Order: sequence, then C-alpha cells, then structure tokens
Amino acid sequence: MSAPHIVTVIGYFSISSENAAAFRENCAAMVALHDKEPGHLATAYGFCSDGTAVSREDYDSAEAVQRHMQLGSHIFESTQALVQITGVELHGPAEEIDRLRDLFSAMSPRCFVTEYGFRR
Repeated sequence: MSAPHIVTVIGYFSISSENAAAFRENCAAMVALHDKEPGHLATAYGFCSDGTAVSREDYDSAEAVQRHMQLGSHIFESTQALVQITGVELHGPAEEIDRLRDLFSAMSPRCFVTEYGFRR
C-alpha cells in the first residue's frame, strides 16, 4: 500500500487572552501567504475555549515548508512573542522529514513517518 507524498506541520499553542486577537491577525497573515506559495496545499487554525490553538499546514515537499518559513519569518517571529508553542509535529515521508530536522530542531518536534494513506 502506498502513502501520499504530503508533508504536514502541526503546531500547538497556548495563548493568553490579551494576545488572542493579535495571534488571530498573525494566523490570517500566514494564510494570506498561500498565493505566493505553489507548494503550500492547505492551512487551518483551530481554537479552543481554554486558550489553546492548533495549526495544520500541508505541503507537497520539505522545500515548500522551507519557503513558507522564509516567506513568513517576520510573522512567525511576532507569533513567538504572543504565544507559547507547546508542541510541534512533522508528518510525511522519511526523506522529507529528514530535510526539516535542522529547521525545526529548536522546537523539538515529534516526527511521524507516513506509511499508509490516500489523498484525493
């Protein structure tokens, strides 16, 4: 059985109530970058009433993730001042995850190698 060639980055955040609106503005700014990123397949942000949030970003390659991080670095820097990053996960083919280890090393990501799945 095959698995889809998708690289997914999932981020978990804790947000204080005074930073919630500014964080949402940053989320909207990151989503707006998609027009400049052909390998950026999807992004979604979800929020919980307890002040936590999650982001999910899908890409066609590690290179697309790296381009996104470069293009949105100023937004990400601002985001780090607004939230506590409580977790990061990388999902995808082993060779793509290996290309991202250095980029995400400071966040101590959990890495999951995709073995089964499909994409329509």
